[in-house]
Amino acid sequence: MSASFSLHLVGSSGRLQQFIHQLPTAVFVVNQAGSIVEVNEQLLRVTGFSRDQLVNQPFQTILPFDGSVDQMLAEYIQKEAESDSNVEVEWRSKQGVCGKTPAMIMVQQAQQPLYLIHLYQLAKETDFTLPQRLLAKLTQDSSLGLFVMDEQANIVEASHTACKLLGMERLNVINKHVDQVFAGIPEQHRLIKKELLEGVKLHNIAMSWTNDNQRYELIVDANTLHDDTGKTVGAFVLFKDITNLRSFEQKIERNERLAMIGQIAAGTAHEIRNPLTSIKGFLQMFLKSFSDSGMDREKTYTEIMLTEINRINSLVSEFLLLSKPRNIQYSMVDLNTVFSEILPIVESQAILYGIDVKFASNGKLPMVVGDTELLKQVFINICKNGIEAMGEQGTLHISHHIDQDGDKVSIDIHDSGPGIPLYIIDKIFDPFFTTKEEGTGLGLSVCQKIIHDIGGQIRVSSKGYGTTFHIMLPYL
Repeated sequence: MSASFSLHLVGSSGRLQQFIHQLPTAVFVVNQAGSIVEVNEQLLRVTGFSRDQLVNQPFQTILPFDGSVDQMLAEYIQKEAESDSNVEVEWRSKQGVCGKTPAMIMVQQAQQPLYLIHLYQLAKETDFTLPQRLLAKLTQDSSLGLFVMDEQANIVEASHTACKLLGMERLNVINKHVDQVFAGIPEQHRLIKKELLEGVKLHNIAMSWTNDNQRYELIVDANTLHDDTGKTVGAFVLFKDITNLRSFEQKIERNERLAMIGQIAAGTAHEIRNPLTSIKGFLQMFLKSFSDSGMDREKTYTEIMLTEINRINSLVSEFLLLSKPRNIQYSMVDLNTVFSEILPIVESQAILYGIDVKFASNGKLPMVVGDTELLKQVFINICKNGIEAMGEQGTLHISHHIDQDGDKVSIDIHDSGPGIPLYIIDKIFDPFFTTKEEGTGLGLSVCQKIIHDIGGQIRVSSKGYGTTFHIMLPYL
């Protein structure tokens, strides 16, 4: 086999990167200036370097050759022509250990050529022992999170699931020190702590972890690793993502609370409304008499009492919405029509606060199954909350997108307010929880029940510079 041949990949250098990351053996890419521009995981495993320690460094960091990359290529082609066997190259690890391995050099023909150097007998899968195969399976295909740390606190192994929790690419984690991976995060709040090397053990410990995009609930186990003499040579952290399970438990607890409130509401609403109706009727008679008699002060007091009576009635109505499922006749609902009818209400409310409203659907919202008036109630309530959260300036954005699973449309209502603090964001859907002086704490609970009853979901995200409610509805 020739030591060098032309490689032409249609597309950008991204195609080349994708290609080398799929190879099970050590590969790196060098530009014409002799600098390393990309490496794959197998090369990092064999050499002990991290990606940051190799990228933009001279290729001689791995191949101790005295000359340019073109001179190295020419020398290898000459050796191949003079020998019947594969040409071997010398390589060295981070620790300075040198070895020899057959190599193949491929050239990507372009205005700025790239040299793909393939050390194809390093880390061949056929040489894996059974424990190594198990480790490879854990790191690549398992849903378990796994980190392995050496005695210097470098992360020498990390599973795909573990890197997903970090919000990082595995290539940027392997052989990095934990202080680099968790730069800026106090050690007590890190997912991996150096104190594990001191003998600290964890067993079925529940913890929360939040990266830039998502919060996770985890069950964690950790322990040290020792050699035959009992010396600590590393540590491992193993964890399971139970976010969905925890979310399911919270949903059951919330539904139980809603069911209890619903039973109370169904049993007492009738008894409350009967006397309220009588009180309201007599107050309306007093209001007319005071108005006819010119008793303005008494008239004002009566109007205040009627306002409070109406507020109690509204509260009872919200209670009833939390009761057992009602026999609502769902029908096809055009969301475009729903928003065309509620936008004037939302915009008029926004004007009072000096808030701008931007609606970006362009008539492209799909049809859903639900109750038109109840959906209006949900959207108005959440828009109103966003407007009030912004104070006297800001913008309320209303948009939509199809979720990742492709079976729901998400109506996204975003405000530019201060955001919801992390310590209360999990409580905002709880009945009676409110941060408003005159709030009942039932608005979002009612909204959540309406959406859940039609097979949808409400999610909220807040990063300190605004809050977004995602109302996810099955669409047709």
